[in-house]
Amino acid sequence: MKMKCYLIACGAVACLALGPTAFAQNPGQTGANANSSSMLYVPNVNLATMTQSTFVGTVGGIFYTPYYYNVNVNWLGFADPTGAPLVDNHQVTIWNHSNGSIVASAVVPAGDPLIYNGYAWVQIPTVTLTYQHYYDIGAQVFNDADIWGNFINNTAADPGNHGQITWNLVNGSWSGSANYPFVQAGSGYEFSRAGVYDSAGNYPNMPPNQSSTTDSIYPAPNMAFNLPIPEPASLSIAGIGAALLFGLGLKRKAKAH
Repeated sequence: MKMKCYLIACGAVACLALGPTAFAQNPGQTGANANSSSMLYVPNVNLATMTQSTFVGTVGGIFYTPYYYNVNVNWLGFADPTGAPLVDNHQVTIWNHSNGSIVASAVVPAGDPLIYNGYAWVQIPTVTLTYQHYYDIGAQVFNDADIWGNFINNTAADPGNHGQITWNLVNGSWSGSANYPFVQAGSGYEFSRAGVYDSAGNYPNMPPNQSSTTDSIYPAPNMAFNLPIPEPASLSIAGIGAALLFGLGLKRKAKAH
């Protein structure tokens, strides 16, 4: 009897490995001083309260990768500032700006995918963006019930976080940012980021139209790595716990018969 109680307790504890502490977290947070180290950028404005764009087509931005770091991307996101389930599917794509080829693309599905920092996310196989290189990111929008805001920008020379956008800094002012590089966001590189857009009929071609305002983006799409997902070790422990409890259940059922 004591052994059975012990096994049940072990199984329950193992299953609890999937609780909040078992998830791989990142230091991203919203706000003017946010460390967006796992995302391309974090809006510093509430996208839900902006005058919503009615554009139908592809919107996003062009950005320049860091000076010394390749960038590994394994999540694509679509704006979800209210946290409500998405009404429609939204294709999010990354293009190599030099030749227009698609680097990564995925559908952020309608419903309730992972929502983090105001974006709904879908995981993709890891792709590597080359350092010192221009890329475009864009999302298909339909003037529908899914809120993504409108054009946002930083208005003055800055290290990447003074205005409506906090970019993932490389030459920034907070510690640890160089370990999670996404964009060359240091002062003097404002020119290397701008919004892009195109009509719906031209997809999947890279958007050719670029905003004249630098240090800006249409904030429907985003990209990231290391968002909160169950760690493999925790999944294994949880699997062992589930197996223990399942085995005990079968044994009890067999005895009853």
